[in-house]
Amino acid sequence: LISEEHDIDETIDCPDDVYLVDQAEELGIELPYSCRAGACSTCAGKVLEGEVDQSEQTFLDDDQVEEGWVLTCVAYPKSDCTIAVHMEEELF
Repeated sequence: LISEEHDIDETIDCPDDVYLVDQAEELGIELPYSCRAGACSTCAGKVLEGEVDQSEQTFLDDDQVEEGWVLTCVAYPKSDCTIAVHMEEELF
């Protein structure tokens, strides 16, 4: 999890059945969220490396998903990942 602006450069172990935002919160890393249902953009991030399962999200369009955008509140890691967080402003 990385964010220069928010001084985040953390490696976390996240089980493949735990949402990224939940695991980060459990470990004391504050990530933004609002709906926790994949229906808004508050928790948006960008997958720089690796793969996630965010099949429950309903906000991002196919092009945004292909570009690597991720909603961390409904994303499970499927591999080792590098994810830029606190990215909502860049989404628009």
